[in-house]
Amino acid sequence: MVGAIMPRFVEYLGDEQLDLGQVTEQDKQKLLVTDVRGRITRLAPDKVLFAHNGESAQSLVQKLDELAGEVDVQLLWESLLSETPAAMEAPQLAQIYFDCDDDLHASAVFRALLGGGRELFRRKGKSFEARSADDLDRLQQQRNTEQRSTDELQALIAALQQTPDPDLCQRIERHLRHGSDRQLASAMERVFKHPEREAFELLLHTGHMPPTADLEVIQANLQPEHPAPVVAHAESLELPPPAEPPLSCAFSIDDPDTREVDDALSAREEDGMVRVDVDIADVSALVRTGDPVDQEAQRRATTVYLPTRIYRMLPEHLGCDLLSLQAGQPRPTMRTTAWIDGEGQVQRYQITHHHVTVERRLDYDGADELLARGTDSTAQMLRLLQQTASRMAVRRRAAGALFFQQREFKIQVSPDGEIITVKPIPPNSPSRALVAEMMILANSLAARFARERGIPIIFRVQPPPAEKPPDVEPGDPAAFSKLRGLLQPAALSLNPACHSGLGLEAYTQASSPLRRYTDLVIQRQIHAGLAGETPPYTAEGLFKVLGTAEATERDSKRLENNVNTHWALEYVARLPDRRSLKAWVLDAVAGGYKVELCCCGAVGLLLDTARREPGELMTVKVKTIRPRQGAMRMVPAS
Repeated sequence: MVGAIMPRFVEYLGDEQLDLGQVTEQDKQKLLVTDVRGRITRLAPDKVLFAHNGESAQSLVQKLDELAGEVDVQLLWESLLSETPAAMEAPQLAQIYFDCDDDLHASAVFRALLGGGRELFRRKGKSFEARSADDLDRLQQQRNTEQRSTDELQALIAALQQTPDPDLCQRIERHLRHGSDRQLASAMERVFKHPEREAFELLLHTGHMPPTADLEVIQANLQPEHPAPVVAHAESLELPPPAEPPLSCAFSIDDPDTREVDDALSAREEDGMVRVDVDIADVSALVRTGDPVDQEAQRRATTVYLPTRIYRMLPEHLGCDLLSLQAGQPRPTMRTTAWIDGEGQVQRYQITHHHVTVERRLDYDGADELLARGTDSTAQMLRLLQQTASRMAVRRRAAGALFFQQREFKIQVSPDGEIITVKPIPPNSPSRALVAEMMILANSLAARFARERGIPIIFRVQPPPAEKPPDVEPGDPAAFSKLRGLLQPAALSLNPACHSGLGLEAYTQASSPLRRYTDLVIQRQIHAGLAGETPPYTAEGLFKVLGTAEATERDSKRLENNVNTHWALEYVARLPDRRSLKAWVLDAVAGGYKVELCCCGAVGLLLDTARREPGELMTVKVKTIRPRQGAMRMVPAS
C-alpha cells in the first residue's frame, strides 16, 4: 500500500482501533508517524493498513467517519450468509458493499466492523469473518447467561447488605460448609472485609445459627448425625452370641459423661507377679473394612469433643451401645494380658479376643477416692494396679521417658449458650496416671506382637530431643511450653523404632478404636495376626489409609483447640469482674508477654514493658476481648 510517493497519512491498528497518523519521514525500514494527539511512532511499512492523501487529518477523519456511517453492518452480514464462511480482508468486503476496494472505502468498512460489527463479525488480524447464525445464537445465550449472573450478583450484594431471608441463609451455610458457591463468594467479598467471618455472624444475627455455633465447625462440615444409610447399616448389625461364657473384667474408668467406653482393667497376683488384663473394645468384630460405617468412620477419622456437643466417629448404636464396654453387658474385646514382676518388667504377655463383661464402672473422681480411702475389693485392685503402673513408669523414666501434665480444663456449654462451666482436670489424679500407664502398656505390647510376627502396622516413633529436657512440675504451663518446644514431633513408620518420649523400643496406638480410626485399623491388623489370616492392609495400604486419617485427626485436634479457646474467652468475657485475674507468664512475645489465665486456661497478650519471667504468677486486668476471634489483651492489674 505504500507506493513510491510517500502518502501524507496512514492508518494502522492501535489498541483495538484504527489510528491515523501523518507521515513525516520514511526510510527503507520505518515510517516516522505523528498521530492526531501529537505522539510520534516509528512504524514498519507492513503494519500500515491504509494510506491516504488529504489536506488535513481532521478532514480525512471526518470523511472516513461519514463513509463508515453509511455501512449497514447487518446488511453486509446478511449478504455473506449464503457465502461459504471465510475470513475476508477489508478491500474484499468494500468491493462487496461499495463495489469499490480502494483504501478509503476499505477503511470505512474496517471502521464500521470494528465499531458496531463485533457481534456479527469476528476479526482475525487484518481480516473479518462473518459469524454463523448458530454462532450468534450461542453468543446471545452467553450474553444472557452473563447478564443473569451480573443481575444475580447485584441482587446478592443487596441482600447481604440487609437481613437475608431463610433461603439465602441456607445458601450461605452451604457455602461455608462446602465452599462451592462462587457467585455468593464473589458477593461476600464485595460486601464484607472478612467474608466468611462476617457472613457467619450474619447467620447468628438472624437466628439461622444457634448461639452455640462455631464457624470452624461449620467450615469443617461436622455433622452430629451420621448419614441415613450409615445409620441404617449400623442398626442392622447385631452382636453374635458368645461361643463361650464371657470372661469377667473388674472395671472401666472414664469421665462420668463418657459413653464410648474403649477400655477396662483387671489385676491380680499370680505366680509371684501381677497379672494385668487390659480389655479394648473389639470394633473389628462388627465394623468390616469398606462397609458404610467403616467408610464414614474413615472420613471422620476421630470423635470430636467440643464444649457445645460431641461429633462421634461411629453411630451411637455402635459406639455408645453395642461395642461400648458397658458394665453388666457382654461385649467383644481384644484382651492384652501381661505378667509383670516387682521391677515393673513384663515377663510374658499374650493377646486374645473374647467376650467380656465389665463388672463395674468408675469415674476418675470415684477411683481416686477409692485409692485414697476405699476398703473393698475394687479399691484393693486399684492399688495393685497403681503400684504396678508406678513400677512400669519408673522403668520408662530410666529409659528416657518424659513425664509432664499440661494444665487442662473441661469446658461445657448449655444448649442455649447461656451457661458455661469450666472444670479443671486434676493434673495429679492417680487414677488418670494409672489408666494412662495401662494404655501405654497395651499399645507397646501390640507393637511388640506385630514386630515379633511380622504383621505390617504403623509404628509411632520419636527421636530423642536435641538437649536434655528440664524437669517439669505438674501444672506448670510455662515449663510445659518450654518442654514442648524441645521435643521433636512423633512420626509414622513401617519399621519399629524408639519412641523416646515414652521410653519404649516400639509403640503403636490401638487402645481407642471406638473414637479413633487409626486405632481401628491397627486393631484389624492384630486381629488378623491372631487368626492366622492375611492382614487386610498391606504396608503401602496402611500408609495411605493412616496418612489420610492422621491428617484429618490433626485438623480435628486443631478445631477442638480453637473452639475451646473461643468458649474459654467467652467465659472470661462474661465474668462480672475482669479487673483482677491470676495468670501465668508463659513467654515473651512482641509487645509484651503471652500469659495463661489460671481460671480457665485462656491465653492472651499481656501488654507490659516490665521484666517478667516465664512461670511467674501475677494479677492481670482484661483490657479487650474478642472471643470469636480468639483474641484477648491484658494489662497488669493496678
